[in-house]
Amino acid sequence: MNFKINIKHNIINQFSEQLKTKVIDNKLKFPSHFGSGQIELLQFPNQIEFYHFKFNLLEIVELQSVNPKNSEWLLFNINLSKLAVEKTVNNQKINIQKFLPSGVLVYTPDTSVYSKSPKNLEFEIVLIRVHKDFFKTYLSTKIIELQNSESALLYEDLDYVMESALKGVIKFKENKIRASAFLLQFLADINDKLRDRELQNNYEHLHPMDIKGLFMASAHLRNPREQNILSIKELAQIAGMGTTKFKTTFKQVFGKAPIQYHQKIKFDYARKELENKRKTASELSYELGYSHPSKFTSAFKKIFGELPSNLS
Repeated sequence: MNFKINIKHNIINQFSEQLKTKVIDNKLKFPSHFGSGQIELLQFPNQIEFYHFKFNLLEIVELQSVNPKNSEWLLFNINLSKLAVEKTVNNQKINIQKFLPSGVLVYTPDTSVYSKSPKNLEFEIVLIRVHKDFFKTYLSTKIIELQNSESALLYEDLDYVMESALKGVIKFKENKIRASAFLLQFLADINDKLRDRELQNNYEHLHPMDIKGLFMASAHLRNPREQNILSIKELAQIAGMGTTKFKTTFKQVFGKAPIQYHQKIKFDYARKELENKRKTASELSYELGYSHPSKFTSAFKKIFGELPSNLS
């Protein structure tokens, strides 16, 4: 089945029309022939809409979504699933996953996104639709000034604090005051990350081929178990850039320097393994290249604020 979604309009209503299924109490339950699961809409003040998708489909679904150039809305797409979702954003293929530094995709104006959802797999996705007036009033206006998203693809990592905030919104959805507090925390955190990049100045000079080269280079940093990662010079050569430009533009696009990018992937992988009790801290320390478990423990606590033993 194919869906077409326009970010300028209410998202759950568009799915309702195309599925020919009614929205009841802001919930759209998928018809049994389509799969299990639902979409739930939580509406908040200041024209903020929070969409929670949880589903397992019986057929492959193709989705084409667009945020038109004249749109006054931004959309934050966050994949809370364990599996990556591959998307084509303005002709650039990327993976969206909470364990990758591209855990959050921002649909700026003039963004077109295509994705194909596989069948028989559990997925959980959050969409946050925010009107530009919210950013003008409370946060940074630079985000909404980006019009040419092909040279301004916006991705951010979904750190542990931000993921916890999203889960707080879902957990306390019946208590709108508490849910609002968690949602505002997430928006403030993502705004801080994006503002730190000095978006307007950084992106206006990037060419689409530069971005393509950066994604080719980043592919060599996505294996959490890789201990002998390529040097900055080697990564820059893959990206087709000089080392100085590579380091600068890599951080502009991904929000982190290459080594920090790889470190995030390593430690999110480690946290997942500990939470699922598949490996011990000692096993992970050697797997990830630490000479002694104490060094892994120290680094883990610095990133997450707690000891690995608290999760195992």
